[in-house]
Amino acid sequence: MIYDPSNAGGAAVYDVETKEQLREVLWVDTELGEVVRAEQPLRVTVGDEFATYTTRFATIYPIRGGGLRPVLFHCYGRQEPRPA
Repeated sequence: MIYDPSNAGGAAVYDVETKEQLREVLWVDTELGEVVRAEQPLRVTVGDEFATYTTRFATIYPIRGGGLRPVLFHCYGRQEPRPA
């Protein structure tokens, strides 16, 4: 499932193995194991879109904390980028 501000606004995203909070997250795809983030410093590309990059994980778990919407995501098994 894809989570973005419309269905998981304000949720924190953590790489559990490095204990790093991932910042500037635009959306999380739990099925593909992808976290898409805005580049920093923020850069606008063609049109009005932000430049982004994707970090891939073996598994991403949404943590709901008793509610319907996720309040945080735990990411496990960071994947190294594949050579082009």
